[in-house]
Amino acid sequence: MTGEGGSPRGCGHRSGWTQAHGEARCDDCGTRRFTDYGALRPAELPQTTTPPPRRAHKTDRAAARHVARIVRRGIRWGTSGLVGV
Repeated sequence: MTGEGGSPRGCGHRSGWTQAHGEARCDDCGTRRFTDYGALRPAELPQTTTPPPRRAHKTDRAAARHVARIVRRGIRWGTSGLVGV
């Protein structure tokens, strides 16, 4: 069975692979294997962003209020919020 992107079922990929443009194709069934993952690796680490101190403080306070409400209400973490059900 030959063809572009054909079904790999029953193909042992014994006839060989054609290499081109960062991929290898089975000569029989057309299965593709990617051999070059350079596009997935950035050349350098991404730049980190930090919020301004005032915004970071407001965000921390909002998160603390949210946790305090959850604890005060007796809501169980990781559930629908119903206690004793």
